[in-house]
Amino acid sequence: MPSALRPITWACAAVMAVAIAGCGGPTYKKERLVESLHDVLAEDGLDATIRLINSTIAIQLEVPKALARGAEATQLDLGPGLEATLQKAQTGLHRVLLSTDADVRFYLILISDPEIPGAYLTLIRCLEDIRKAHANMIGVTELWSRTIFELNLVEADNPLTIAQYPSREIQLSDFLTWQLTQRIQQELAQTLTQNGVATVGRCQGEFTDGEFAFILNVTPAREGSLDDATMRLAFERAAKVTAQVLSSYQFDSFNAVRLTHPTSGRNLVLPRTSLDMFRR
Repeated sequence: MPSALRPITWACAAVMAVAIAGCGGPTYKKERLVESLHDVLAEDGLDATIRLINSTIAIQLEVPKALARGAEATQLDLGPGLEATLQKAQTGLHRVLLSTDADVRFYLILISDPEIPGAYLTLIRCLEDIRKAHANMIGVTELWSRTIFELNLVEADNPLTIAQYPSREIQLSDFLTWQLTQRIQQELAQTLTQNGVATVGRCQGEFTDGEFAFILNVTPAREGSLDDATMRLAFERAAKVTAQVLSSYQFDSFNAVRLTHPTSGRNLVLPRTSLDMFRR
């Protein structure tokens, strides 16, 4: 997965709300899912490349002015051409995927900007989250928190396409790892930077052999090391976010969660059964 996480404006988040799905039997048959989605997107003027990988559907769009250069050479921001296109793409996706008999569980949108070669926006969502939002089981804020949204920059002479990315269908363990990495970073940044004693950088996560492992990128804002109270708070907040998210998806196909702070050498290993104490 790309690694450079960037915030999204609330205006853009608002257009990512759930489209209303029709009732009754499947409107879009699984045998023609890709063709139907292409036709629906074309109705809104979107020329998309579409790939179905088992339970994951991926679409790629080239959108002028979708992205913008940031203050630094490696920094990317959202451009003025993104919002309307993203709204159309998601509305079309939700219209088709909520009215099909195909077993689609995740969708991925890959957007590039012809004016910035090598720059890409990746958005990933779980279709069950869309259904829950449509049924008012979760709100827009929580839906956004469950959305994987990344900006990344690769070598311009090696363009990224959905022909090779994603390399396989997205599993729930993949999606939860990416979401938790994103949410842990956001939680730590919100909690630890308010008093000015710590800064939070990009966190990392992986799921291997039944274990979720997350690296907490927390450093002191001033010279010296982080005090014990700050370290305890960092681990507690990360554990609480992890426990709540895994519980909300009723995911129990794992053995443990490992939280590591590499600069101090500290780590916390939580067996699956011990996460209950952090859900309160």
